[in-house]
Amino acid sequence: MYELDALSARELQQLIDGGASTVVLPFGSIEHQGSHLPVGADAILADTVGAGVAHRLGAVLAPTLRVGCSERHRHLPGTLSLNAATLTAVAVDETHGLAQQGFTAVVLLSTNGGNDLALDAAVAELRTSLPSVAVRAPRGDVGPSPGSHSGSWLTSVMLALRPDLVHLDEVGTELAAEVRTANAERGREHIERFVTSIVRRLQGTTASQ
Repeated sequence: MYELDALSARELQQLIDGGASTVVLPFGSIEHQGSHLPVGADAILADTVGAGVAHRLGAVLAPTLRVGCSERHRHLPGTLSLNAATLTAVAVDETHGLAQQGFTAVVLLSTNGGNDLALDAAVAELRTSLPSVAVRAPRGDVGPSPGSHSGSWLTSVMLALRPDLVHLDEVGTELAAEVRTANAERGREHIERFVTSIVRRLQGTTASQ
């Protein structure tokens, strides 16, 4: 796995000339996550999931696009949001730029459900405007009982990744009972499941082509 923004232009070109054809482009969000989690929780998760997927694919990791489509939470403090059409346009523009560098496969990887429809629209548009590049936007598996927004699932993930940013003593009453089940071990399991499911879907798609 190579971090695109840590490479020089020469190093990037050498990688592509040497056969590095896939790039992972993560999408997160900056949005209200209750009173106990940072507003950048989804973006922090996107950094980790993107790195995990890129590592297993032997791909290049592009910088996470931290602001996503968070229209449902726009009225809440801490939320920054692009509308869906803007996010689609950003994903399309970024993919065209990556294709211009020489990548032939682009993974639009989201850790925020609000981004999904916009990225699906980007994939559909790119099939027409950039047919020579394989673009995918696979969903990650959060398991059968992910719970509430900002609930046990994401709280566990953040306890695994950035426990210093989790304030369990400030959990709202509506989430208190659910969040009591959150812990770092579960968070690591959630991340592993999420990453593994994306890699399997990508490899399954590749195998079927």
